[in-house]
Amino acid sequence: MTRVMVTGATGFVGGRIVAALRERRNEVVAAVRTPSEALDRLGVVQHTVPLDDADALARVASGADALVHAAAAAGPDLAAARVVNTLGTRTLVTAARTAGVPRFVHVSTTAVYDLPAVGDAEVAEDAPLVSAEGGASPYAVTKAEAEAEVARGGAQGLSVAILRPPAVLGAGPTSTWGRRIPQRYRDGELHAVAPASTFGWVHVDDLTDAVLAALDTEVEATLNVVGGHTTFGGYLAALRAFLPTAPATAAVNDDVPWQGRYADDRLPRVLGLHPTRSFEAAMAEIRTDWV
Repeated sequence: MTRVMVTGATGFVGGRIVAALRERRNEVVAAVRTPSEALDRLGVVQHTVPLDDADALARVASGADALVHAAAAAGPDLAAARVVNTLGTRTLVTAARTAGVPRFVHVSTTAVYDLPAVGDAEVAEDAPLVSAEGGASPYAVTKAEAEAEVARGGAQGLSVAILRPPAVLGAGPTSTWGRRIPQRYRDGELHAVAPASTFGWVHVDDLTDAVLAALDTEVEATLNVVGGHTTFGGYLAALRAFLPTAPATAAVNDDVPWQGRYADDRLPRVLGLHPTRSFEAAMAEIRTDWV
């Protein structure tokens, strides 16, 4: 694998993926909305291309050995999320096939699972997914729709791998669980969750390792990428260690918690990979970033 196209390269997960690719001397081209000086310093070739322009994306992808799709929208509006997550993925799959890119690695999320349908059980990769009719978040719905677009590309001859991480932990200005959620918690603006609810997590570097491993094989699979499990209350307690002004009762409610877990046995079987970073190490990294 020598030349890789990456979307979402200016984001938290995509940025770590790009840095790891460059560290092992891969050529990287990135489709971005706004060029980044950080990517320039890494020697990444950037193209300002919208995700709805299949022809332009195909030109960027031309000559690439693989495409890593890490761009996503997590906002509250279904139509806006669908533009990026569903339609953007459809366009990228079309562009990859047009350009003859042989491998497509899609960064998805465990949010696609229909947890009420599964119950307090182990959630394997063949568990039912959410739909627009089930009341799930726009992010979850459109990421499930995006997976369907990737699977459609796979049925048309594209070699695909889908990776499903839970909460991705690590430090960075655009990190959802390392920066944005702590800010909302500190400010009393975080959506309330039952504290006993399962909180699945993975360190961003373990997720990056999974992406690299998926690039180094032609195996087609959908894989949970899970570092471990704690509770939502446990995550909040770790935040309070460095956010002492956060209200102790904020972001918790009395709803019935989900207390299942995400299956983590397929990743080592398929890719020979075991996430190794601990929850404590991940939270220490986040804490250091706040100091």
